[in-house]
Amino acid sequence: MRRRNRLVTLVFSHFNEKARWALDYCGVDYEEQRFLPVFSQVGVMVATRGRGGQADEVSTRFSTPVLVTSDGQRLCDSTDIARWASKQAMANGADPLFPDDEVRELVERYGRGYGADTRRAVFWHAFRSKKAFTKMATANVGPVQALAFRAMSPVNRPAMRKLLEINDEAYARSLAKIREVVEDAGRRLERSKYLVGDRFTAADLTFAALSAPILLVTRDEGYSATFPSVDDFEPDGRELVDEMRRSRAGKFALEVFRRHRHSRAAESAG
Repeated sequence: MRRRNRLVTLVFSHFNEKARWALDYCGVDYEEQRFLPVFSQVGVMVATRGRGGQADEVSTRFSTPVLVTSDGQRLCDSTDIARWASKQAMANGADPLFPDDEVRELVERYGRGYGADTRRAVFWHAFRSKKAFTKMATANVGPVQALAFRAMSPVNRPAMRKLLEINDEAYARSLAKIREVVEDAGRRLERSKYLVGDRFTAADLTFAALSAPILLVTRDEGYSATFPSVDDFEPDGRELVDEMRRSRAGKFALEVFRRHRHSRAAESAG
């Protein structure tokens, strides 16, 4: 019996949403193993037989997502997973997510910096909220894992702050970079319907997925996990989310979720 593709995720991570989205859009069947921080590292160790993936400037060897394909491949990067999914769609005659070098370069640029900055921004605000992490645990995984995560919170929170560099100075730098990327995306959208040309590609998928933390995209709006409620943030956090949602690029990201999160590449090809 042929095994199913298996996706190991840190459930609320936007990099993981990027991988889920690419697989769903390209019509790839998979089962997802959803974890919270710390537990996700154990999931990666099991999936990679203890070897982990390849660390880069925004992740460690034991970061998610990890896709174990039905034929035994282990893909340990969201862009690699999206490229693999696109190839599966191309084999069935659908439009690829990566049609040209401009798309590939933009995906790489967003993944290298923007994703880490939006992650830092949402965690900086979430760490100031007493409710945010409790809600993210109980809403995203089963009761046993959620209870264990909450029990480990006194240890996990300082470790996450250090690992992800969650501090005032780094937050200020990330916020400035986020605004630069959002403004650049807005200018691109003045010239074309999508970020690269007039059809949906991996550039749009990546930008929307990696923008999700600063937009606090909800499940009803298409996100596959639960972020904190904007009401759980301090006033400055609520103002940031409102600013991003009002921007041209923020509105575009929300529209991309609405139009394409649950569409299929085969529909575009038809």
